[in-house]
Parts: sequence; C-alpha cells; structure tokens
Amino acid sequence: DMFSSVLRAQFSLAWVIGPPIAFALAIGYGFEVMYLASALAYLICAFVVWRWLPSLPLPTPNSEVERVSSWRDPSVRALFIASTLMWTCNSMYLINMPLYITRELGLEEKLAGVLMGTAAALEIPFMLLAGYYTQRFGKRPMMLVAVLAGVGFYAGLVTLSSQSALIALQLLNAIFIGIVAGIGMSYFQDLMPGRAGVATTLFANSIRTGSIMAGAIAGTVAEIWSFHGVFMVATALALAALGACWRVPNV
Repeated sequence: DMFSSVLRAQFSLAWVIGPPIAFALAIGYGFEVMYLASALAYLICAFVVWRWLPSLPLPTPNSEVERVSSWRDPSVRALFIASTLMWTCNSMYLINMPLYITRELGLEEKLAGVLMGTAAALEIPFMLLAGYYTQRFGKRPMMLVAVLAGVGFYAGLVTLSSQSALIALQLLNAIFIGIVAGIGMSYFQDLMPGRAGVATTLFANSIRTGSIMAGAIAGTVAEIWSFHGVFMVATALALAALGACWRVPNV
C-alpha cells in the first residue's frame, strides 16, 4: 500500500512541476522548444528503464485459484461501482471547472491552473498518509473518509463561489483524490487474492468508465441546465459512491 501511494504521489508531483516548466519554455523559447524538451524527457525515461529497471519473470499462473467472474462477487461489484462514480465526479470537475469559473463566476482564467496545481500539491502528503494509516485502520475507513471529503468538496462547489473559497476547497479535493488514487488499486487486489492482474484491470477500467460517463453527463447537464448544475449532479453521484463504498468489507 505504501509503495502504491508513493508511486502515485510522483504523478501528482509531476502535475505540480510540469505545467510551470512547460509554461516557462513556451513563453521564453516557443512551443517547438517545449515539445523538444518533452521528447528529451521521454528519451531520458527510456534510458532509465533500459539501464536500471530489472527484467522480472512472468508470474506462474495459480491453477488453484477459482476462475469465476469478478462481477459475481458483491464486494468487488460494489467497489467497482464506487470507484467508477468517484472518478466520474473527478472527471466532471476537471471538464467543467475552467468554464464554470470563467463563464459563470467571471473569475480570471489563470485561477483554473492555480486550483489544479494546488490540488496536485496537496494530494502528495495525503497519498503518503493514506498508505501509512491504511496499515493501521484498513482500507474501508480510509475510502469512506475519502468519499466524505468528496461529498464535502462538491457540496462546497455548489454553495461557494469566491476565489479564496475555491482554493480552500482544494484541501477536500486533495483528500478525496489522494486516498482514492493511493489505495484504490490495492483495495481491488486485496478483494481478489491471486488475481492481481484482473484487479488492476478493474481499477483501470473504473477510471476509464468514469471518464466516459463524465464527458456525457457534464456536457448534457451544462447544455440543458448550467455549469453550476454539473456540480449538483456530482454531489449526488458522490453520495451514491458513499453508499456503494459502505457495502465493501474492510481489508
């Protein structure tokens, strides 16, 4: 769990340092230099993988593990639904937030970058804390804390509209995403012993499914209702995720 949390924290760290570097390169030297720098970063990553990462043998299939449909397990099914709903809410926020703060609230465009950067920076300590406290209390209490923070975050977006309030709300957003991203995959793996590959795929599919649902929901609600209404729907979905998460056993 701690390893997964540390690994996921590196993604958030990249979100903190990446955009400012890209902005500085684009403004100072142009987009060509920025994309060349990105290509160079990929080459460095390829060299690191080739030079230092070990080659691991393929795991031996365990014939004793019963090959049954994961969807038949009510615990796995509830966790998949909860995870999908949580990622749906997060994707709806990312899609909707820049347009909401500029078109409906009339705030500065750069605030969108500030909010994303603040959330990414705050996610890092909560990912690390999630890995630590999961070892003490188990995954279910931590996931419930995460979803409760998510409910508070989206409810706050519905009721608050000032710049300072939106920045302060990123603390709840960081708790929400930091814990879900930090322990979500290992939660699936613990519920499906001996089927780590299937568990990892389920978690990844919950993220993809959530992104697909978010695009359809956010676009439809914004078109028919408003950008503000998208956050009302996200609050309802977060509450539904809380109900689904409540049915998952603690491991």
